[in-house]
Amino acid sequence: MTWEAKKQQSIDILDKYKDRLSQSTYERILYVIGTQAIEDMFMDEESICNLIMIEQGQISSSELIHNYKKKWGVA
Repeated sequence: MTWEAKKQQSIDILDKYKDRLSQSTYERILYVIGTQAIEDMFMDEESICNLIMIEQGQISSSELIHNYKKKWGVA
């Protein structure tokens, strides 16, 4: 899969949630997808959903980091 196709795949995932997001939230997450893609890192659905939850105040970045550390057994 090409770089552009991988980036578009992440955007397509975000677009599934677009109707639940404000325009500014959508644009911020789209910006993150773009900056990650520049570094050849492509966001999957879990990562995008995590960003949505942070943007909507459902979880803080600190809580998310703590949850991942628990999941990985390093907390």
